[in-house]
Amino acid sequence: MTRFTVAFRAMGCQVNIWLETDQDGQRLLQAVPAEVEAIEAVLSRFRPESELSRLNQQPGQWVEVSETLLANILAAKQGARITNGLYHPLLLDALVAAGYDRSFEQVESSEESISIPQVTDWQEIQVNIAQRKVCIPAPIDVGGVAKGWTAEQIAKRLSVYGACLVDIGGDMAARGTLEESAGWEVAVAEPGGREGDIVHVVVHNASIVTSGKDFRHWQRAGQNHHHIIDPRTGKSAETDVVAVTVMHPYAPTAEVYAKAVMLLGSQDGLAWINQQPNASALAVCDDGSVLATHAFELCFVQ
Repeated sequence: MTRFTVAFRAMGCQVNIWLETDQDGQRLLQAVPAEVEAIEAVLSRFRPESELSRLNQQPGQWVEVSETLLANILAAKQGARITNGLYHPLLLDALVAAGYDRSFEQVESSEESISIPQVTDWQEIQVNIAQRKVCIPAPIDVGGVAKGWTAEQIAKRLSVYGACLVDIGGDMAARGTLEESAGWEVAVAEPGGREGDIVHVVVHNASIVTSGKDFRHWQRAGQNHHHIIDPRTGKSAETDVVAVTVMHPYAPTAEVYAKAVMLLGSQDGLAWINQQPNASALAVCDDGSVLATHAFELCFVQ
């Protein structure tokens, strides 16, 4: 078995993919950037010509959508359901109002004040699976599940040829069995760009996702804002969690669980994770403390 890798930028983040196979891995990986680009062209809220952007221009109307967009809207609805609305796909207006109205690399701080828009009930999203049509009550953002969903699609295809690890901006999907180890060794990095890692964990046929308020943050009218919007207030969440890493068999579910922990806070969030099947988490708090569920600790590299 030989290990191959490819690295590129997409979806506003770094993408790294590893494939351990006895076949021509370089050839197999060559197609991945175009695959990710095709998905981003459908799901990006920052591209006015994307299918998602076109859908968002038609609230209240039934619109036929592609399988890719339908799958992500269904994943977003499922995420809202299992988190009782803590993960919320109809917060796009709130994100834009807070200043996150373009790709993060282009977001600038300003003194402009913001007004908090009313949050629309996510249960008003209607889906007709048989006809592949959706009706949204307000602009929708599937960014909370899209990277994980994309990682799952790429990993599913590559796992036919061997063991793979797909990392899209910290949303990782590991599939297949490695030849000489129990799983992929993944580092949980210190938040805020600080050097070093908190811990290394072994990931086998699972997904691991990190979310936090440490990277995507900016200022508006002298106040700090970040991209984790609390649907209960329509504003950037007030939480003692700087970053959280969640493990789960399915990456989009790990993504929405991570958002739930961010919003619930470290104590209530990890207690909630302990009640979810096949889920584990590690949280880094404002005071520098690190808390983890027992199931997550079992994955530590000794």
